Amino acid sequence: MKIFLRLLLAFWAALQVLAVVLVFFSPSPSSPPDEKLWTLPLQTLEKCAANAAKLYAGGGAGALRIQDPVCENGLLIAPGAVPHTDLGGRILSREERTAADRARSESNVVVLPHPRATVLALRSDPNSPASDIFLVTVPRPQHDFTMWRTVMFVRLTLTSGLFALLVAAYFVRPIARLNKAAEQFGAGDLRARADPSLAKRKDEVGDLGRTFNLMAERIESLILRYKSFLAHASHELGSPLTRLNLALALARRKGGKQLEPELDRIGQEAHRLNVLVQELLLLARLESGNELSRNPVLFDVGALVEDACDDANFEAEQLQKTVTIVKQDTFPVRGHPDLLRRAFDNLLRNALRFAKEHGRVEVSYFRNNGSSTGVIVVHDDGPGVPAGQEESIFEPFVTLPGKQGAVAAGSGLGLAIARTAVSANGGTICARSTSGTGLIVTIEVPTEPIRS
Repeated sequence: MKIFLRLLLAFWAALQVLAVVLVFFSPSPSSPPDEKLWTLPLQTLEKCAANAAKLYAGGGAGALRIQDPVCENGLLIAPGAVPHTDLGGRILSREERTAADRARSESNVVVLPHPRATVLALRSDPNSPASDIFLVTVPRPQHDFTMWRTVMFVRLTLTSGLFALLVAAYFVRPIARLNKAAEQFGAGDLRARADPSLAKRKDEVGDLGRTFNLMAERIESLILRYKSFLAHASHELGSPLTRLNLALALARRKGGKQLEPELDRIGQEAHRLNVLVQELLLLARLESGNELSRNPVLFDVGALVEDACDDANFEAEQLQKTVTIVKQDTFPVRGHPDLLRRAFDNLLRNALRFAKEHGRVEVSYFRNNGSSTGVIVVHDDGPGVPAGQEESIFEPFVTLPGKQGAVAAGSGLGLAIARTAVSANGGTICARSTSGTGLIVTIEVPTEPIRS
């Protein structure tokens, strides 16, 4: 369960408990059992008030038990400061004291409605501000009180839910924004940083945002220095290699037949070193984005794949192997065709290197049904790769054992360049190895919509 939902439910549950306490267990105004006073008219109240004042004046507090059944719940309060008890010694509620205090300055009946009852207060003599105050508490019908409780509970439930939602969003939103920045950084966007407003916070979330930004800056600096070193080292190796090839050509002219094996060996190593340097330079340019300075163009994948397969068959014939297209369904792509061609060439070369003797490499290209992606598949019949190492073969300088445990010839950069070139076209590349069926490498690239 996500932390947002956990916080929301936790806050909401706590507020619901508070709502239940407030609605069902909070003290409420006292109410007498007689409900006939609910419809008591004003004239009757005035008579009750005048009668209570006369009884008190004639017999004191002991005569306050009013004989009229309608007024038996009435209370009489002395004028002046509102006491805590009536003239008969009964303790007044907070609502009754409030109503009596207002009745001292008002000539009309004061009405204070409450959930359980309504408190009414009036002077015993409407024309005299110094007269006694008469109080009557009129209970509400039970169904009205139940309805009030239900409405109040629903209101508090909705209000607490909204409040819990705002509180949970307040705590979770910065974490979600930081998570988004971490996802962007993990996907290869080294410039991704936590939002400035998050980094300016003075709490623990702000500390986390600043720590993330510091970590991202250091990692970006390290990677940029690595790429810069790779590019400069590859460039600096180019000149010595050129001079080495010239010196080798001169040595061939001056040397005799007895030096040919050694010179051939030097030539082979120089060629491998030259290929390695060229691939390092290409990888550095791809990773730095220098190869993407031009605008993408619309091209046909079918023509690109077929042309690359024709070229690969020349090399395959020398190895007594074949490259065959088994499924053809072309699709248009807007991107960089030379980079996709380089990636596909590297896949074909790698597949031919590992295919069985007199084996074959099968190629398929088609549009994914129901999606806007096109697929290119290269399948060889070689030994495949060990389980769990399908992704590692796309890392630079990773070479896996070939036939009989020997490490295959190559720099280990071909598939790394292929992945970077496919990524430059907005696509993805992955490998899948099944025992006895060789290695299947799949390229997926976004296709250009077909206009009718």
